[in-house]
Amino acid sequence: MPPISIPTPESSAQAEVAARLQRRLFQAWMRQVETGRRGRIVLGAVDGVLIACLALCLFAIGLGLDRMYPEVRPGVGHAITEDLPVRPFPDCEAAHAAGVTSIPRGSPAYAPEQDGNNNGLACEPN
Repeated sequence: MPPISIPTPESSAQAEVAARLQRRLFQAWMRQVETGRRGRIVLGAVDGVLIACLALCLFAIGLGLDRMYPEVRPGVGHAITEDLPVRPFPDCEAAHAAGVTSIPRGSPAYAPEQDGNNNGLACEPN
C-alpha cells in the first residue's frame, strides 16, 4: 500500500495527530494482510444493528408511500393486508353459464389463457 499523502500541518500538534493517524491506518492494513482478510468488509455488532435499522426504515417508508398512493400500483401494503384477487370465472363454461361473454383485456375477469385467438376478448360466444 502506498503511503497516504497528508497535507502539511501548520503546528507540531497537528503533525503529531497526522502521524498517529497514518501509523494507525498502516497497522490496520498490515493486520488485514497478515490475517488474509484484505479486501473483505468485516462488520461489528453495532454495524449490523445500524444496517438492520436502515432496512426497517426503508421498508416502513416504502410501505407508507404505498398506502399514501395506492392508485400508483398494487404493492407491498396490499400484499400484506389483502388476499390475492380471485378470478370470478375459472373457465369459459362457467362464464357462459353466468351469461358473460367477450370479456375485454384489462377486466379483472380476463384471463389470457381463455383468449384463444389473442384478440383481447376472452370467452367469446361460439
